[in-house]
Amino acid sequence: MMVLSLLKKDFLIVKKYVLIMLFVIVLIPPFMRWRTPEFTGVLGFILSVVFAVFMLLQYVSLKEYQFPKAAALLCAAPFSRKEMVLSKYLFCMAVYVICCIVFKIETLLIPGLGTADIKMFALMFLVTAVFIGLYLPVQYKLGYEKTKIAFMVIIMASPVILPLLLRMESFNLDFLSMISPWLISGGIVLIGAAFLAASAFLSMKIYDKADLA
Repeated sequence: MMVLSLLKKDFLIVKKYVLIMLFVIVLIPPFMRWRTPEFTGVLGFILSVVFAVFMLLQYVSLKEYQFPKAAALLCAAPFSRKEMVLSKYLFCMAVYVICCIVFKIETLLIPGLGTADIKMFALMFLVTAVFIGLYLPVQYKLGYEKTKIAFMVIIMASPVILPLLLRMESFNLDFLSMISPWLISGGIVLIGAAFLAASAFLSMKIYDKADLA
């Protein structure tokens, strides 16, 4: 599939930062476990996903902004605009999956990080889907320059806002323990996937009208 070639292209763009990003997503959970022990490794996992997805996505967007003719050349090749948009969503989800795998390995090797269960991964998938689903259409509409401030706000505010949200009593999800974890997780994933699909459709509509000259 052409979209897989575009996905490979995005990973090649960020290859210089892959080892740095892996180091970051490995380091954040135990560091946050030390700083906020009441959340075990959950807060660290959330932050590692936010940092990895947005940092790598932003770097890809920066390179595309620096070389605007590349998009026009790709469209002249056998790549459609819809495939180019779809590859960005797949890129973000691929980074998310990598974060899940790394955190799962960490929970097996580092005591105190808690357990990486299906409900947590599903809930974080939904959170990631909402963030990406809102961010990418805006970026396609306004461009990299106008949306990079939003990226900076997300990165800088996350370590402050997320602990406050997790401390709120209303965030307590204990009542979900009475329902099958697979049923809950399946529902959450379906909601996230539907949100991503709607967002991707909107981004495709926006990008179809973009002037790549």
